Amino acid sequence: MGIPPQTPPPYPTSRAQWKAQREQAKAQARMQRDAWRARYRSNARGSLAGPLLLIAIGVVALLITTRNIDALVFWHWYGHWWPLVLIGAGVILALESLAFSSYSRIRLGGGVVLLAILLAILGIGAAHNNVNWGAVGNQIDFGNVDLLQMFGTKHQAQEQIVHALPEGATLVIQNPHGSVTIASGDPGDGQMHLTLDKTVYTDSDDKATRDLQTFEPLITSNGSTVTVHMPWSNNRIADMTIAMPAKTAVDIQARGDVSVHGRQAAVSVHDNHGDVQLDNIAGSVGVSMQHGDFSASHIQGQLDLHGHMNDVTLSDVTGNATMEGDFFGDVHLKNLGGSVHLHSSRTDLQLAKLPGSATLDGGNLSVSNAGGPIDVRTDAKDIAMDSVSGALNLRNTNGSIAVTTTQPIGAMDIHNSNGSVNVTLPADAGFSVDATANDGEIHSDFPLSVQNQSNRGIASGNVGGGGPLIKIAADRGDITLHKD
Repeated sequence: MGIPPQTPPPYPTSRAQWKAQREQAKAQARMQRDAWRARYRSNARGSLAGPLLLIAIGVVALLITTRNIDALVFWHWYGHWWPLVLIGAGVILALESLAFSSYSRIRLGGGVVLLAILLAILGIGAAHNNVNWGAVGNQIDFGNVDLLQMFGTKHQAQEQIVHALPEGATLVIQNPHGSVTIASGDPGDGQMHLTLDKTVYTDSDDKATRDLQTFEPLITSNGSTVTVHMPWSNNRIADMTIAMPAKTAVDIQARGDVSVHGRQAAVSVHDNHGDVQLDNIAGSVGVSMQHGDFSASHIQGQLDLHGHMNDVTLSDVTGNATMEGDFFGDVHLKNLGGSVHLHSSRTDLQLAKLPGSATLDGGNLSVSNAGGPIDVRTDAKDIAMDSVSGALNLRNTNGSIAVTTTQPIGAMDIHNSNGSVNVTLPADAGFSVDATANDGEIHSDFPLSVQNQSNRGIASGNVGGGGPLIKIAADRGDITLHKD
């Protein structure tokens, strides 16, 4: 019996049949892939890391908005411990993988990854919150390329302008793009001598010539007020140097560096972007800034400083000094004869006088040789006060406090949360003590009633017959009273 002939499978006999068969194979492959993905996803389980992170963020935001925790204290803490967020998320993923690896996988969505990256960026930013980012920006090197060159080639010219000033004049300077320098010279002719250094950026020499000729200040007078106004332009800069009688008051409104020397009248400065330097001013001083360093010395009058500053240096001021705003650099104060008041989002410092010096930076406050009453309220700083006298009221969190007093001592009220307190008093001083250390101990060189038990220290008593009350409270820190 013979074997019947095998029938060969049908083969495409035309290009259209080949194409149809290929498309059918692709469709079957897609169906198999989609079926595999569906089975794979059905076994995938979303991670709890994302929801837990959102819950944690919501809880912290609620505590901040309801003022149960201080935002600045939280960011200071977060700047130190933010890697714990990533560690916690990793632990959650590891536990989930171990618990469900037998029958499913853990799926981590892209939103959770993006949230983790954002939290890491915020942590790095909080850790570097004391970096002077504005100063860093000023130091960025673009290869010595002037960014204004995008408007063309640089062209410069200088011009001298002389204008009469009335008796007792006030000079108002409005320069929206350029520096202002008030020289210390005192012309005896009663006039303003203005040196104008003009810079224009353009690709045409003819246009540069026309622009330099028309780039002129508008000078107007209204009674005893003389105004010098420079027009605004993106591609033009005007640097002013002015010499005038020393008794002429000056009001400067500028966007650039400002320098004033040798005035015997009031000085007012409003600077949007630039450093401000003042010295030898025999009159009141008022300054508002948005960006830049500030320095002033030998001011025979009151000084008021407001706005956003980088480094601040102030010395030899006879009048009261008030500084209010945001300080993104270091603050140095020296030999201030009047009262001192510094207020920022993190620190409030008031001194009756400062014949010595004081320095404030991102994590420290030091004061030497200051007279009371002294009032300090700050967060997350180590405080060192040396040779201070008079009444003292001090509040701090997340930092240490060290105070050394001199006669005459005054009443003290010191409260530190999460940090130690060390106070040094004259050996021959008379005072009373009321001290409590929660989660800490008390140690004293003076004969006081001290009890340290159950993580709580209490001290009280009179020294030298009694006197001003020294009241100290420390939470999660020790208290030490030294004899000088």
